[in-house]
Amino acid sequence: MFIMTKKGVKMTWKDVIDCLREGEGPQIEFVSSILSAEQLIKYITGFLNHNGGKIIIGIDDKNDHLIGSNISKNFIETSVQKIDPAVTVYIEEIARLDKIVILIKVPEGSHKPYSYRNKYYFRSGIEIKKMAKEEIYSHVGQEQSVKLNQRQEQCLKYVKEKEFVTNKTYRNLYNISHKTAHIELTALFTMGILEKIGQGRSTSYKLKTSK
Repeated sequence: MFIMTKKGVKMTWKDVIDCLREGEGPQIEFVSSILSAEQLIKYITGFLNHNGGKIIIGIDDKNDHLIGSNISKNFIETSVQKIDPAVTVYIEEIARLDKIVILIKVPEGSHKPYSYRNKYYFRSGIEIKKMAKEEIYSHVGQEQSVKLNQRQEQCLKYVKEKEFVTNKTYRNLYNISHKTAHIELTALFTMGILEKIGQGRSTSYKLKTSK
């Protein structure tokens, strides 16, 4: 899987304080320490499959105690690569005193449901629940599960004008990797919006015609 991590609007210690004031809830999770990649990914996929949220690592919110994160940004990036389909998360390392707190901003997923090793999780209140794929669909609805990102929406306009698009054209248009282009074009194919022409390196995509 491919992942991009970026800062976007820089998050600060004030964002952490704001989260503490709001308290843990449907879109905020405080974690004093992370014991495994799976534990971290459960929180992330739970938010992706619901309405998005923020994960703050390195604070005991019960006692307002600054502990500091026990994992690195690199650990998070490596872990998130295991999520299917590929996602974008926003990671900020925030220095406070002599410690580092990590704030992860997880958007609402646009290609629900998301999974880790074929395991699906959903944020329900302050809990992360393991669910079957079909149960996730029942919560988010089939319509929400097929949202398109901005590149895909622009691609459809491009195909309407140019009649077809290839992986090479798609990645050149949006300055992305071969793998990301493949994932996003394949998603449009799987949704039944585009159809494939040719095979292998000769594969191109056009709008699917109704029969």
